[in-house]
Amino acid sequence: MEIKNKPKIFIHSWLPDALLSRLEKNFDIDHHDTSEVILSGKKLLDKVTDVEGILALSPIIDKALIQSCSNLKIVSNVGVGFDNIDVNFCTQMGIQVTNTPGILNDAVADMSMALLLAIARRVPEGDRIVRSGGFKANFYRLLWGADLKGENLGIIGMGSIGQDVAKRALPFGLNIKYHNRNRLSKDIESNFNAEWMSLIDLLKSCRYIVILCPLTKETKHLITIKEFKNMKKNSFLINIARGPIVKESDLIMALENKLISGCALDVYEFEPNYDIKLAKMDNVVLSPHAGSASVKSRTGMVELAAKNIEKFFIDKKTLNPVNTII
Repeated sequence: MEIKNKPKIFIHSWLPDALLSRLEKNFDIDHHDTSEVILSGKKLLDKVTDVEGILALSPIIDKALIQSCSNLKIVSNVGVGFDNIDVNFCTQMGIQVTNTPGILNDAVADMSMALLLAIARRVPEGDRIVRSGGFKANFYRLLWGADLKGENLGIIGMGSIGQDVAKRALPFGLNIKYHNRNRLSKDIESNFNAEWMSLIDLLKSCRYIVILCPLTKETKHLITIKEFKNMKKNSFLINIARGPIVKESDLIMALENKLISGCALDVYEFEPNYDIKLAKMDNVVLSPHAGSASVKSRTGMVELAAKNIEKFFIDKKTLNPVNTII
């Protein structure tokens, strides 16, 4: 089915050519490829003032922007998290918001384990040694790292991605502990031999801690110096969720004062900016918000975001609604 009067859509994302051609059959498309530049401020506003739909990767869709879009009917977010969008105001204005859950689970779970292994076994340090010409011999004490088998892995946010991390962690011999606002069913806990803990108890008992919870008012600065003081001194923090969940200045203080042994970060409190002190520490692994950056995941995300736009205008419904509009 084709739409006779093509709705005007602004796409702020990379799209494969075939998908872009498909959308152009039904929509008046203005496309900005985000492969190099993410729009913000007036440049973004100029693109969206008269559109009916936005397919968006990363930009801030706040109240001021929404108020400037008198024709806007849907924001199709490319991603699971939607903290970049003022969903409550969209709901008030009758604007549908959608996201792309499920598609990126495997990629993010894989990356979580990659970061955990990289910081535990000091992979980036070894890479730098070899590249700089520092590998002269296999000295016996060279790059001793941390073992995984028998250690506790604490997962903060044991949703679908957290459970996929647990599946990958079990063969390494890690014991699964988790913290959720609500406990999982006994069947799910049994599947992973997982134990629910309060946040403080989890921090005290786990050597590896992976953050996978969404960013909300309640989880912003969930991890501060208070929490770091409760962690084991040989522990490692892995944050692949959202940067502001961890107070970055307190993380640096914890690293400098050896309250923890190291961290691996895919996200940052003031992203894309971060404190340069982190880059100068050998016990820190840094990644550029690439948790979902696999071919299958990223192409699947934009495909699902496009389907949400198509379903909304053609069938008057969506596959993955975030909010309910009247």
